[in-house]
Amino acid sequence: MANDNYARGLVPYRCIGANYYRVSTAADIYLGQPVALGATGYVSTISANGITQMLGVAIGFAGTKKGSIATNDPFLDVSDLTPPDPSSDTGDRFVLVADDPQQEYYVQEDSGGTALALADIFSTIDMTFRGDGTSITGDANTGWATLEIDASSVAQDTGQLLSILRLHDVINSDGTENGVGDYAKWVVKALHHQRQGANIVPTA
Repeated sequence: MANDNYARGLVPYRCIGANYYRVSTAADIYLGQPVALGATGYVSTISANGITQMLGVAIGFAGTKKGSIATNDPFLDVSDLTPPDPSSDTGDRFVLVADDPQQEYYVQEDSGGTALALADIFSTIDMTFRGDGTSITGDANTGWATLEIDASSVAQDTGQLLSILRLHDVINSDGTENGVGDYAKWVVKALHHQRQGANIVPTA
C-alpha cells in the first residue's frame, strides 16, 4: 500500500536536547524547520539545501520570559515579534530548538524522480518544498513546515544538508509498514552542525 503523505519538515526522533534561543527574523518559522544561530545571537531560518551550518530544528515558540505567545497561530508569525498590548510585554521572543549535534530526525521523502533505495543509507541529501507546485514554506493550519527530502539530490559527498541513517520504523494509517518509495519516511541527521567541532562559530 502507499505510504502516508504528510510533509512536516524535520521531526526529532526521540528528542535528546533542546534550548530556547532569541528570534528576530523577517520570515515565518514553522515547526520542523531548520534554523541557524547568527552572529547577532538570534536564530533564523536557513536554506534547506547545500553546505549549510545548522543549529537544529524549531519545535516550539515562546514570548517574553519564555511565556506563551499571545496568538492563535500554530507557528511563529512575523507579526508575533511585535509586542502586543499591554505595552509592558516588551522584549525578545524565543524559539525552542532541538539542537544536539547527535539529534536524529525523521522526514518524508518527496515524490519526484527516482525514489530512494536502502542502498542510499549513509548518503547525503537536501530538502525541498512539498511537490504540490507551491512555494509555501509551511501549513498555516497545522503549523508544520512543508519540507521534504529531495530524492533527486542524493549524493555520496558532503555538499548536502543531511545524512541518511535508516528507513523509519513507522506504520502507515492503513496498517502497512513504511516502505521504500514515494513519501517514505527516513531517519536523518545534520551533516554540518554549528555545535560540533570547528562549526561552533555562528553564521554571518
